[in-house]
Amino acid sequence: MNNTKYIYAFLGLMVVALLTLAVLQYQWLGSVSDAEKERLDQNLTAASKNFVEDFNEVFTDLGTVFKIQVSSPDEDIRPSLSLSLQTWLANSNYPGLVDSVFVVNTSDTEAQGVFLFSTDPVLLNSVQPSEAIEDWVEKNKDEAIQNKVSLRVQPEFGEDSFLSIPVQFIDMIQVSNKEFGKKVEVQLSVDQLDDVVLIKLDNEVIRKEIIPDIASTYYSDSYDDQYTLSLLRNDEVPYVYFTNGESKELPNPDVSTSLDQFSFNNVLVFQSSPFGRGRTPFSDSLRIGLRETDEFVEGGLKLNVAGEREIQTHFMSQSYSTIRTGDSSQWNVQTSDTTFSSNFAASLASSPWQFWLSFKEGSLDAFVNKTRNRNLGISFGILFILGISVVLIVVFTQRSRELADQQMLFVAGVSHELRTPITVIRSAAENLSEGVVQSEARKKEYAHLMVKEGRRLSDMIDQIMEFSGIQTGKRVYHLTQIDLEKLFNSIKEESLHLLEEKGMHLEYSINTKQKSIYGDSDALFLCISNLINNAIKFSGDSKKILLKVDDDLSKNKPALKIQVHDYGIGIPVEEQVSIFKPFFRGEKPTNDQVKGNGIGLSLVKKVVNAHQGEIEVKSKEGEGSVFIVTLPIEEADV
Repeated sequence: MNNTKYIYAFLGLMVVALLTLAVLQYQWLGSVSDAEKERLDQNLTAASKNFVEDFNEVFTDLGTVFKIQVSSPDEDIRPSLSLSLQTWLANSNYPGLVDSVFVVNTSDTEAQGVFLFSTDPVLLNSVQPSEAIEDWVEKNKDEAIQNKVSLRVQPEFGEDSFLSIPVQFIDMIQVSNKEFGKKVEVQLSVDQLDDVVLIKLDNEVIRKEIIPDIASTYYSDSYDDQYTLSLLRNDEVPYVYFTNGESKELPNPDVSTSLDQFSFNNVLVFQSSPFGRGRTPFSDSLRIGLRETDEFVEGGLKLNVAGEREIQTHFMSQSYSTIRTGDSSQWNVQTSDTTFSSNFAASLASSPWQFWLSFKEGSLDAFVNKTRNRNLGISFGILFILGISVVLIVVFTQRSRELADQQMLFVAGVSHELRTPITVIRSAAENLSEGVVQSEARKKEYAHLMVKEGRRLSDMIDQIMEFSGIQTGKRVYHLTQIDLEKLFNSIKEESLHLLEEKGMHLEYSINTKQKSIYGDSDALFLCISNLINNAIKFSGDSKKILLKVDDDLSKNKPALKIQVHDYGIGIPVEEQVSIFKPFFRGEKPTNDQVKGNGIGLSLVKKVVNAHQGEIEVKSKEGEGSVFIVTLPIEEADV
């Protein structure tokens, strides 16, 4: 009783502890979710900015490679275009981005023309412009953007996507050249010609290579399962250039970033390649140390740009000198401090293109809540499993204790059962051996007693061995076709001695057309014999037992129905659910000291189950019991 108290006290304590952990887990995960949401929002914002920077950098590099700067408006640009294309194809990660290269004249005063650039041979071929190029020319001929240096390299995405790079005119005018080797001042003028290098972009490369590559860098390789990424022009009626979403309607973005960018490098690159291949006397590092002031003028940006750097001045013929020593001569390249200054007006129109990111599972709040709920579900699931485990441990402990008690009773019962026949056999044998019994009639009586107790002992041992084999899984059933008449005759003979001893009568009612049944002969013999022996034991004052065999159906298949009916003490209703459990003995048989070990009916049920049959009991206290076994006739998968 005390042990039971301790068990239930422990169980209550564990329930309280688990409930406390569940409440704390809920609060902790709520706090973590808020922090996770803020962190996730910051990470996605940073990742989206990095995505846009890398995405823009591809087109910035393309624009830098194809930036054509001339020192004369009539200069032939074909060699520069050829070198630009070769440089791009040889060094870019996405050489297929360039579909074709055009040169377009956008002048309002001169005849406009569109020229397709070819490399073999290097030519600019006049072509009839496509509808997409005509639309581009029409849209970009606005005088407001003429004669202004562009500070952006921004593609125009669409069914046909283009990147335009104005041809620049670089005019360097020497202002003063004082004493040789001293400071040289140069006025730098940057202007924009009417000719534009128009690059037609391959949309498939952008959509299937560039965007996925950059997205997998910042959003992981599984980004396509988690996020909807979209590139769109956010006009009154948005135009979606790219999306990996399945729905035609874009979800509201959790993070949106403009593709807008601006760079002074678009002006002062001086034909220097982003891949490190400069093509003018200016060093690419000239961009270092630029200073600018700005003011908005006429919708554009007026800039004053100045830079100071010590560079080699061999690009100016005045800087060269000849030094003769003996019969030899050499060029001596001098260096000097050089100042550049420039004034120009630049176009600074904002870009309408935006990058949107949304969670496929819903908004950021929905994603965080779902993650939180999933974590809560996992946590509560673990706590629930722990709780169930505690309950099961307690239940199994209690059942183990009950089983241990039943096993002790079984051992005690078996010991008593074994001792009785052994004692009888031993006493009879001693009397015979010591000559106590002299008459032949008494000797036969003693011999009969020894045979009866020996049979009883043998049956008990067989039953225990059968049960042990079934419990350990070592019992192997040898299934064959069993002759029914032979089986029941052997059962009758086996039961006869016990029936005679008790003065009882076994009635047979065998009404089956079946000649055989598929099963294990020894197991079925033991099963039915046990039922008859139990009926004999618990018949009380009744002297009649009925064994009835009929044809039946089980699962719409032919079956044999075997009934063993006694008219004895019966089984209480509350005990009927437990009678097939190992070691179980009813209260009345135990109190009346009826011989038994509690494994007989358990053994019967296991044999019936092994033959894919069914067993049921119908009983009423004081009126007797009937055990009904239904066995399939046909071969079963045992």
